[in-house]
Amino acid sequence: MEKPAIRQVILETFEAMLELQLMSVRKLRGREEGGGVPPRRKARKRKYLVDLSVIILTQEQRPVHVDELVELLKERHSRLTDRDSLSSALAKKDHQGILVRRVAPGKFAVRL
Repeated sequence: MEKPAIRQVILETFEAMLELQLMSVRKLRGREEGGGVPPRRKARKRKYLVDLSVIILTQEQRPVHVDELVELLKERHSRLTDRDSLSSALAKKDHQGILVRRVAPGKFAVRL
């Protein structure tokens, strides 16, 4: 690259950085003058695999094998998961006595 081209790239980078800094300062000053904090965006609540599994088990209204549950998670919620980790998480909930119960090896149902 030539010296003038390098210089131009450096100057454009500094200009972009300064514009961002100026926007940040103006935003902070506006917050102080207005006295209030701008409203926070509502965070999207993440659905965990166990919660999605409980939803599927409730919809199916029957015990479902982990292999089938993995496929249903992929189809209905576009969530890919490892069979062993899902089985482990559901077994932990069964052991705690909440949400699901193991009815057979690898088969889980909603705890009523």
